[in-house]
Amino acid sequence: MKILRVASDLYPAVVGGYGIHVHEMSRMQAERGHDVTVLTANPDGRPEEEWVDGYRVLRFNHSIKMVGNTISPTLFFRLMEMRNDYDVIHAHSHLFFPTNVCALVKKYGSAPLVITNHGIMSASAPHWLNVGYMSTLGRWTLNAADRVICYTPIERDLLVSEFGVHPDGISVIPNGVNTDIFRPDPSKRDDDCRRLLWVGRYVKGKGIEFLIHAAAELVREFPDLRLTLVGEGPEEAEVRQLATELRLDGHIEYLPFMSYDEMPAQYQRAEMLVLPSLHEGVPRTMLEAMACGRPVVISEFDHLRDIVNGGGLMFPKGNVTALADAIRGLLERPDEADELGRRARETIIRQNSWRNTVESTLDLYRELVPA
Repeated sequence: MKILRVASDLYPAVVGGYGIHVHEMSRMQAERGHDVTVLTANPDGRPEEEWVDGYRVLRFNHSIKMVGNTISPTLFFRLMEMRNDYDVIHAHSHLFFPTNVCALVKKYGSAPLVITNHGIMSASAPHWLNVGYMSTLGRWTLNAADRVICYTPIERDLLVSEFGVHPDGISVIPNGVNTDIFRPDPSKRDDDCRRLLWVGRYVKGKGIEFLIHAAAELVREFPDLRLTLVGEGPEEAEVRQLATELRLDGHIEYLPFMSYDEMPAQYQRAEMLVLPSLHEGVPRTMLEAMACGRPVVISEFDHLRDIVNGGGLMFPKGNVTALADAIRGLLERPDEADELGRRARETIIRQNSWRNTVESTLDLYRELVPA
């Protein structure tokens, strides 16, 4: 098949779960003999066209960056020219402008359009904006697609009941992770301290401030507690200032986003991953940590409960006391934490194999492409 993938971000220009998903999906589909082209933004002056790991990358320049969104005035005309040159167009996340444009182009007639929902709400935008968007342009964008991919049945049901997305157009394909790359390695464990890991963008929706406050409480009981924060974003200076005010500077290691190949070691050296987010889809960081045999402590999300159950702990969103209690329990009972980690990897191998994600996506394409 000839596949056009449209995505705002692409690894390695942008490091994060979304960009890595787009890259890995494209790479593995190309490995299976498909002709894959990725149309994406050009944030750092890369070539407008090149081949990467077996697939072609076409980049568009943009003039506006708004709430983490890439807006290109010329993208509509480019997609209009390309819209019937492929067997299927696969856009990633209804929250991004390029996907809105794909939906508009579909109204003029194009190859079948698939949209992957990487999370219903944006962690970068305030709640009122999220709700307003999903009730209008977001719903319209998703309903323009021939098929919408959700990672969980609960997300599917929420799109239907809360935002009016047509139920017949939604397929559930679990997000996956490469369990050959992300695997346990006890030799990497940091025995000199009790290390917690957070990975993400420094934006309000990721809830990093809740972890900082919880850590300030926990260091009184665990003087060897250390936080490794991996990420970048507009709120980083604010987070560092909060940590300084709470006298945590000697307990925090700040690292920038790093390459896909470097990340397994970060999970392997930590005791657990902590994600105190206010909004999440199915975070790749959670799947990667669990594949590495590490328990996760994450905010309560109904659509994640079946994945986390038995492999980690959940706490009420924004509740610092409950977050500290969950972390404390695993620090005080390392055998229980190790057992949760073992079960976590079993869950990922059983439910969230990346190979199954890729094959199921290709099967969906075949349903839409005329014989």
